[in-house]
Amino acid sequence: MNKFYLYQNFNIEILYEDNDIAILNKPSGLLTHKKSLSDNSPSLAESLKTNFKIEDDEVLKEGIVHRLDIDTSGIIIIAKNKEIKILFQNKFKNRELEKNYLAFSYGMLDQNFIQIDKNISRQKYQRTKFDTTDIGGKNALTNVENLKIYYGSISKLNCQIITGRTHQIRVHLLSLGLPIIGDKQYQLNKEQKFRLANLPNKVSEIVTNFPRQALHSHKLAFIHPKSQKEIKITCDLPDDMKDLEYNLQ
Repeated sequence: MNKFYLYQNFNIEILYEDNDIAILNKPSGLLTHKKSLSDNSPSLAESLKTNFKIEDDEVLKEGIVHRLDIDTSGIIIIAKNKEIKILFQNKFKNRELEKNYLAFSYGMLDQNFIQIDKNISRQKYQRTKFDTTDIGGKNALTNVENLKIYYGSISKLNCQIITGRTHQIRVHLLSLGLPIIGDKQYQLNKEQKFRLANLPNKVSEIVTNFPRQALHSHKLAFIHPKSQKEIKITCDLPDDMKDLEYNLQ
């Protein structure tokens, strides 16, 4: 049975731990790290100081190896020392980790599998948002597999990110006309209204009112940079996404 620790109102699950790393299940609604020194919002990084005694210095930076958006839940890796942080940064750079996410989106793929190969860049006038682009930007690759379709309108998707760009899955799915349920930042209102019209009223209401993007980091696999053992982690859907899936049946 996995361990948990309590940080403010968040119950954080420890999925794996050794002397060098911890792999946690980040709840939705919790920042990975604060946006600024004056930000008083709770963050995963802040919780690490007490529970793992990770120092905050220029290299280690509270042990954060990668980040998840505040409303994205699931697997996140924590480095306990500088050496392992650098080793994992190289693994990410060399694409040596297999990272899979589950998403519920409006619309349907016209095939069971697709690789999205579209560059991503920051929007010119809304700097916190990103778009796919044919000119410039950063290379981004996402493998998308259709797992299930509900009412011909909603899809459950497995998204494997080969690269790790900011908002990558959200932006790539939007570019296919498959905005993620609950995503307030990346929407296609006409597509969403069309799909909602095909749902029973009760289901339509549940989908419309889902409070955050239905995106969860659920599988991670890599070779441990110290022990050279293969590490495979699976993280079940959180309760809110389980309820969403149940109501879509």
